[in-house]
This record gives sequence, structure tokens and C-alpha cells, in this order.
Amino acid sequence: MKYSFDDLVKIMATLRSENGCPWDRKQTHQSLLPYLVEESHEFIDAAQANDKAHMAEELGDVLFQVVFHAQVAKDNKDFSIDDVVQGICEKMVRRHPHVFGDVKVENESEFLDVNNPNGLRSRWESIKAAEKNNLGMAGKSAMDKVSKSMPTLARAQEIQRRAAKVGFDWIEAEPVFNKAVEEFSEFRAEMQAATAENPNVERMEDEFGDILFSLVNVARHCGFNAALALERANSKFERRFRVVEQLARGEGKEMKEETPERLQELWREAKVKVRL
Repeated sequence: MKYSFDDLVKIMATLRSENGCPWDRKQTHQSLLPYLVEESHEFIDAAQANDKAHMAEELGDVLFQVVFHAQVAKDNKDFSIDDVVQGICEKMVRRHPHVFGDVKVENESEFLDVNNPNGLRSRWESIKAAEKNNLGMAGKSAMDKVSKSMPTLARAQEIQRRAAKVGFDWIEAEPVFNKAVEEFSEFRAEMQAATAENPNVERMEDEFGDILFSLVNVARHCGFNAALALERANSKFERRFRVVEQLARGEGKEMKEETPERLQELWREAKVKVRL
């Protein structure tokens, strides 16, 4: 049987109906939040692995969470999936006058230049600022729009992006990198100041946080996402670690039975086998 989006909406409504699934019926927006986060991360994993089959499957799981939340809202008489679709369609049409309106793009590179006042980014931000939900932000902090529920690294990058939008930013990347180096020096000083009587953990933690925040800023200025970069590093380490485990077992040992020197040799082998 070939299903459509409407079928998915009907299936969700049935699951939440009086004769539906008891578990689905008792869910709330709050109880469902962990699943939305989990499914989103599983799609990211599949996308980073370029696993097309799993990408389709995991994106379906994300879509199901969207439909689930919309059905909960409909049951609460707040809004429906139709309102969600209507709202996003209106927003995308409104924010792309160069596609759906009469705005002409004479020079594509100039139009995409983030520093061009008539460019895509500037127009996008102007349109956003004029939207109803943003008009009430006048006189408030730029930080008020940063979600407190975002993962830590992603929130750091969003805080910096919001600050940059109002001009609080370095113009070039070099001083951003230099600031990160400076933070490393400050952390090292606190680490060296630690003693048995005074472990100095709180000061080290404070300076270490500054290192992480400054590195996120380096990532932002270089044009990539710090959280995704760390996720790639996590995945790379895990793949290489698994290879080390296999190599050790090939020698008839578990990793904990190998010497530190031998483990470093196996790690170098793993890095050759798993470069990315």
C-alpha cells in the first residue's frame, strides 16, 4: 500500500483517539521532547555516514515527531498540522521575494555577500525583523532569542551569532584565533597553580569554559558548525578505537592487557586505516 502525508496525519490521529494506543494518548509536548532530540540526532548520524536508506528512515521518524506534536496541539485545541504547514509556507514565501516576488537578482555573488546591505542575508534579516513575532523584541536583549534548551556547543555558537548580528564581533578571523590561544595560556596558568591543598578546580573549569567558547567562535568565523565538528571527531575516534580493539584481539589480547607503548603503536595503525 502506498501511503501519503495525509495518511500519516490520520494514523497519528487514530493513535491518539479514544480507541487508540494508551501510551500515545498520554503523551504531552514535554514528554515527547527527548524523542524529538533523539530522532534528530539519529538523522544527523545517518547523514554524516551518507547512509541514504537510514537517512530516509530517520527523517521519517523526525517527521513523525512533528506530526505527533501537532496532533497533541490539536487535541488541546491549540493548533493543527494544517496551521504548521500554512505558517511555514507563508514564512518561506515571504522571506524569498527574489524567488516568489518581484525582487530581481542582478549579480548572484553580490546578492549572496553577507556584507551587502541589499544582499540575501540582509533582506532575510529585515523581513524577519518585520514579522509579528519579532516586532515585540524592540528594546529587548539580542540574547532573549537564544533558546536555553539548545545543546551547549550549539547554544554557544548561537549566542555568538546573535551578538555578531548587532555588531559585537571581530571583523577578521585572525584575532579570534589569537583569543583562543590566549585562553589556553590562562587555563595553563591556573592548571600550574593547582596544588594538593588547593586543586584550583573551579578556576580551571572557568578558564576551560573560556577555551571552549573561544574555539566555537573560531569555528563560526571559519564558516562551520562547532557541534557538528565535534560530532565528527567523536565518530572518528570511535571508529579508530574499534580498530585498535580488533588489532589487539588479533594478537590474542584485550586492550587492557596491552602495554601503553603497544597501544600507541596500534593507534597509529588505526589512524592509517581510518583517516576520516
